[in-house]
Amino acid sequence: MDKKIINKNQKGFTLLEILVSLSLFTLAIILATSMYSLSQRSYNKGAGKGELVQNARVSLDRISRELRQSVDIVTVLPETDSNPLNPPAAEIFFQDGHDASQITYLRYYLDGTDLKRSRVVYYFATEPATYVAYNGIDQFGDPPEESITEDRVVGEYFNQLQFWGSSGLVHVSLALEKGQDSFNITSSIFKRN
Repeated sequence: MDKKIINKNQKGFTLLEILVSLSLFTLAIILATSMYSLSQRSYNKGAGKGELVQNARVSLDRISRELRQSVDIVTVLPETDSNPLNPPAAEIFFQDGHDASQITYLRYYLDGTDLKRSRVVYYFATEPATYVAYNGIDQFGDPPEESITEDRVVGEYFNQLQFWGSSGLVHVSLALEKGQDSFNITSSIFKRN
């Protein structure tokens, strides 16, 4: 019979060594998870702010381009944004200058948190295919009829839209908010036409 001889000099891991190594491994996992969670929160915050900035930039570029080309700004704008008796306009309505063959108007306004852009035309019932000025009158002294040919969302997360200015200079202020992130921007636009 072969007997196995146990060498008393051979050692395995002691309970204390196993507990210390498990504690170190657990601590390393907790630190890695915390770092990942922190970086994920930072990324999400930056992405949310970036979305607001991008939304404001695209919307302001569109409004600026169309205002510069406008034929006539219909909205009566206050000269400053600091007069409580005459606050800035919350929307703007102007004649589009992109198509000289048709008289059309554009309106920018907020619908909840959405920035909307409407294309509006005016016509007389006797000639519905001919667009006229918003303040025109027919031979009977009647005003034209209004038709909205397009009404769509051009921006999201808006909580404020303001316009003021004079002498062909229009100031625009946009405020956006999504969750805990917010972004404000103000710009000035010279009307070319």
